[in-house]
Amino acid sequence: MDFQVRISAPALRDFEQIIEYSRASFPESAERFGGAILNHLELLSRYPYIGSPVSARPGVRQLVHTPILIYYRVNPERRVVEVLHFWHGRRQPPQS
Repeated sequence: MDFQVRISAPALRDFEQIIEYSRASFPESAERFGGAILNHLELLSRYPYIGSPVSARPGVRQLVHTPILIYYRVNPERRVVEVLHFWHGRRQPPQS
């Protein structure tokens, strides 16, 4: 049975900012890029532990969709993957 992938409100805001920046900077590929990120999330429903553990944040993992890092947490009892943040790899990691 697959896990349910949920995107938190902060992650949704992160994603919207990434897409806005992409539309302004790369209008011809922004939609395709956003769709590819969301398609990458589908992997988490079948393989929730595919991402690497984040050493500074116990219980948090990251999945890389270059240049975006997808921070998430797995709740195996509820069979839920909660996406915490979408983050550009050159930025300092999020604190929450």
